[in-house]
Amino acid sequence: MTRLRGKASRRRWPLALLALAVLGSACTAVFSSRLTVPPAAALAAGQELLGKTTVLAIVAHPDDLEWYIGGTLRRLADNGADVQVIVSSDGEKGPNRTASPDLAATRRAEQAAAGKINGYTRIHSLALPDRGVAADPRFLPEVERIYREVRPEAVFVFDPTYPSLPYLHVDHQGSAREFLKFWRTLGAGKPPVYLFQTRRPDVAVDISGVIGTKARALAQHVSQNGGNGGGMTGFFAGSGKAVGVAYAELFRVLRE
Repeated sequence: MTRLRGKASRRRWPLALLALAVLGSACTAVFSSRLTVPPAAALAAGQELLGKTTVLAIVAHPDDLEWYIGGTLRRLADNGADVQVIVSSDGEKGPNRTASPDLAATRRAEQAAAGKINGYTRIHSLALPDRGVAADPRFLPEVERIYREVRPEAVFVFDPTYPSLPYLHVDHQGSAREFLKFWRTLGAGKPPVYLFQTRRPDVAVDISGVIGTKARALAQHVSQNGGNGGGMTGFFAGSGKAVGVAYAELFRVLRE
């Protein structure tokens, strides 16, 4: 009887392993990043984006812009676009690699320096509490006010539904959710929203020609990365490979 039970147990192992393999494949399909359109279509959509003349980017912290979409914003500025950005907090709870006695002031200065390199027309600093942006009652009214003042042809926010993993932050996805609540109340003719840090991109902007500028702008955030902006561009080489260029930034667009 013991030998029979042992044989039955061994027969169950392959079934268990098969179930784990199926589960692993399903998780990979759901949580991995993949382009949802052909590369040529994604690049064509990126060229359309680069034709916008006024854009508004909404982020949570200093360095979010330069890390995720700095190349795209630089290309827009090079095309003569009015590039306005909202930085919701000063990131005072982030790393402090320079041991600054006033990290919020340091990060504001770093953002200003990066913005000059990247050609932003204006930086709107809300100075809301780090890790409390989305929950702050002042956030959405300020964003709505600036939005109506700027009247952008395109808006950039984090992807709150399909964020690329593993890095998640309550301010990143939370601020995007709050903005999208407002955006969905707008009528016909509202601008498209380009969602970044997404694992379901359908838009690609070739940033190969401005990758050096992106790295210099990112390197201004010394308190966060020790000035090693150039060492952080490998991720965008991978995004570029997905669409057949050297470096790219990827987005998921919402139009209605």
